[in-house]
Amino acid sequence: MYFLFKNLIVIMVSILLTACVDKTQTLTLDSKSATNGNFVSFSDIAMWDSEDHVAALQVFYDECASKRLPASLKEFCAESNRASDAKLFFETNFQPFLLHSEQGEESILTGYYEPQFAGSLTKSVEYRCPLYKRPKNMLRIELGGLHKDLEKRKLRGRLVGKKVLPYYSRSEINAGMIKEKPLCYLKSDVDRFFLQVQGSGRVLLENSQTMFVGYDGQNGHPYRSIGKAFVESGEISQEEISLQSIRVWLDKHPDKAKGVLESNPSFVFFDKRKRAASGSLGVELSAMRSVAVDRSKIPLGYPLFLSAVNPITEKPINRVVYAQDTGGAIKGQVRADLFCGFGTEAEQLAGELKSPLQLYLLVPKVIVMQK
Repeated sequence: MYFLFKNLIVIMVSILLTACVDKTQTLTLDSKSATNGNFVSFSDIAMWDSEDHVAALQVFYDECASKRLPASLKEFCAESNRASDAKLFFETNFQPFLLHSEQGEESILTGYYEPQFAGSLTKSVEYRCPLYKRPKNMLRIELGGLHKDLEKRKLRGRLVGKKVLPYYSRSEINAGMIKEKPLCYLKSDVDRFFLQVQGSGRVLLENSQTMFVGYDGQNGHPYRSIGKAFVESGEISQEEISLQSIRVWLDKHPDKAKGVLESNPSFVFFDKRKRAASGSLGVELSAMRSVAVDRSKIPLGYPLFLSAVNPITEKPINRVVYAQDTGGAIKGQVRADLFCGFGTEAEQLAGELKSPLQLYLLVPKVIVMQK
């Protein structure tokens, strides 16, 4: 524990000292994001030289297949394929931008993974919980055309007569308000909830076939953390809160689980995927290299360098990662959710990862020169 404590202190002190070096700047890299921080050098990043730059560059090249990759990054795709020195590629084309924590914001790295649950294409006593596609009657309301200040607002609703009403909440959906045929059925609402939290996963069907499923929209209601509610109520302590401890509590209290889950009105819909977990960028996620970010702060596709601590091994996590996903619970500038992969070890790390975070956005130098 001394090693873990020591590393947490190093990260926190580093954040405080480095953030005060230069005056805060604001980068607007696209129409959807605004990022605050200050430019530094690669020599200012602890452990930059020890990074596996070759592995990091391969992920960059792989994400070049995405049609959603920003044009400012697309221009490096051909070069990334022929680069003989991966470290030099990053240092030549990018400059680190140390992200600053905003007032009241918690600088933290959490984790998520690709879960697998048993399921069936037909409803039965064992398989009774429907996994829904995005309903056809759910409206996506864009307000940017009415007022520029509202262009980042994402509203979901349903049309009743000439009125647009909020779309159904989790409790209303559980009560049967959606009439469409589900993709499949899971064993419990707890399984479905954990799949919704992760955003993508695998369903092992009764015929032994695997159905890959991924995020296909959300009902527009705010996400409310049941983990936070457990801590505030004293049911689970702050030190013990994790995916695993939440699952244990829900399984031990089936009579209370429904009410707890429905305290979070947010509800995620899914669709079939042809491959394993893919994120908002539209590419398959890379274990320990892909992160979910707050899209209003960090543009999708951009490389970042993060410094945190693995709570299981108590060793530092220092590496290049890529903003390839988003999540309803990921809010803030120095905030990221690390994709840990598939399997038991990934699940354990994702469940326990909650580390102070230092985060650098790697900005193309051609953009830096324009600022």
